[in-house]
Amino acid sequence: MVLGRTPVPLEESVSDGDGAQDKNGSGSTPIPDTLDGVEEYLRNKVGHKSPDVILRRLVIWTSPELEALLFYIEGLTSRDVVNMMALRSVMLAERTPALDAGRLDRENIATVVSTHLMPSGQIAVASSMEMAMERVLSGEGALFVEGSRECVLFEAKGWEHRGIEEPATEKVVRGPREGFGELLRANTALIRRRLKTPDLRLDATVVGVRSKTDIVVAYVEHLTNPDLVQMVKKRIDAISVDILTDSGVLEELIEDHTYSPFPQVQYTERPDRFAAALSEGLVGILVDGSPMALMVPANLASFFQSSEDYYERFPFGGPLRALRYLAGVIALIFPALYVAVATFHQEMIPTKLALAIAGSHVPVPFPSLVEALLMEVALELIREAAIRMPDPISQSLGFVGALLLGDAAVSAGLVSPIMVIVVAVTGLSSLIIPHYPTGLAIRLLRFPLLFLSASLGLFGLIAGLIAIALHLGGLTSFGVPYLEPMMKPKELVRDVIWRSPEYLFQERPEYPSPLDRIRQKPFMRTWIPEVAEKARRAGQAPSDSPDQDGKSPDNGHGNEGGQGVNETRAQVATVQPRRN
Repeated sequence: MVLGRTPVPLEESVSDGDGAQDKNGSGSTPIPDTLDGVEEYLRNKVGHKSPDVILRRLVIWTSPELEALLFYIEGLTSRDVVNMMALRSVMLAERTPALDAGRLDRENIATVVSTHLMPSGQIAVASSMEMAMERVLSGEGALFVEGSRECVLFEAKGWEHRGIEEPATEKVVRGPREGFGELLRANTALIRRRLKTPDLRLDATVVGVRSKTDIVVAYVEHLTNPDLVQMVKKRIDAISVDILTDSGVLEELIEDHTYSPFPQVQYTERPDRFAAALSEGLVGILVDGSPMALMVPANLASFFQSSEDYYERFPFGGPLRALRYLAGVIALIFPALYVAVATFHQEMIPTKLALAIAGSHVPVPFPSLVEALLMEVALELIREAAIRMPDPISQSLGFVGALLLGDAAVSAGLVSPIMVIVVAVTGLSSLIIPHYPTGLAIRLLRFPLLFLSASLGLFGLIAGLIAIALHLGGLTSFGVPYLEPMMKPKELVRDVIWRSPEYLFQERPEYPSPLDRIRQKPFMRTWIPEVAEKARRAGQAPSDSPDQDGKSPDNGHGNEGGQGVNETRAQVATVQPRRN
């Protein structure tokens, strides 16, 4: 707070259907009944010297003629739409009985104009100047008529935007190449293309006193837990900020534990992963102007999953995911483990290796902790510099900088060659983690573990790992325990550390508490005689004609097991896409 100044309370406006109203029900200015009053108000509020603010007087071809004022922002609207909807259709309209003077009055002028003269698919009538300005600043056009206290709002958005491109942060070898963009409606269309169900809900709201940023809460009705949906909407409605520029700002405003280094909200740039998450009962959040969509709730296992785990066959998806967990462990403890063993527990090292480590450390004037800190800081500097540089420069900077710096440090006797190897392996392991904030958290926690190992040896390292485990055990994401899937041995093998074959995913994950746990029918592989026999015993015999083995194949999809699944629910369950 600035001394001597009284803080001004924020008055946030939210969307009301196609219009907008103040959350507190105040600050509504009625539309003046004269065009001079309307024009004066708009010039004072929006700016009379702004070249992109267009205020055009025109005449509606009625009997008698009516004077009108067209209001729009150049650059936010399409010039062709404005010319067609507001100028040509209104100024060159035919005289119809519905537009005779005897059938027009102050109460129905705007309604008659919107229903008879403006052929627009999205059209609304506003009764306040705040609503009209908010919609125009969002890319729509407004038409004020002389003598009316209402204005006609029509859809005219047409600003320049980036097209659909391949996601830059979640690249895959096999899978879709489409990624979210900055245009909200284009992003919702990408979701609609993948979830062609009438149960898909896209609830819109507005956040930001001055930015008026559009936000969409996406979920599948009759599948997503209503309590989870209400929790998400409640947290978003409680936000009162000046401006919302990206989904990353929204993530920090709605997460459970702000001071935790671990992320509690998933984000993705891939529509396929977003749609798959909705099909599992999660809630998605789309922010206008941001290509990163949010998904809640989250858990630690979800940050080690990649879309390609499910697009590649089972023999490859499972080992690759297990490799990521191994890489996460290496990135977290490898430097600290080396420092602890080399400093306090030399007896744990084989003799020949211990002699090699001691020989390489002879010319180094620093202890192992200082070596590790020097190389870790240098690695982080190179990594951050590569991110900020243009792509052609960043690719060469990462390789050349690391090689030159490591070789120069060893030649100068500042670090040992083994320390360079340890830090290099650690850096590569951190890059394998698919979720960037999770990698950042591991990179941050490496340094406290280094100090603990250098001071207390393996005891300090274990104490630090116990502290991290206790912290993870206390975290929640929208009320869901952070480690819930990892606490169930069945889930560990099914879809956490390992990935089971696709036909074994009969049930949706339990942690988001979906209303329908059944994902697909059992006994999918009924062309196999043994599976067909199990299906027949379970009362789910295929209805097709028998094959050559006397077993009738099933048109549906199922699992070799699944006798414990409710038969009625399994028969009516629809095959849902897998969360990525």
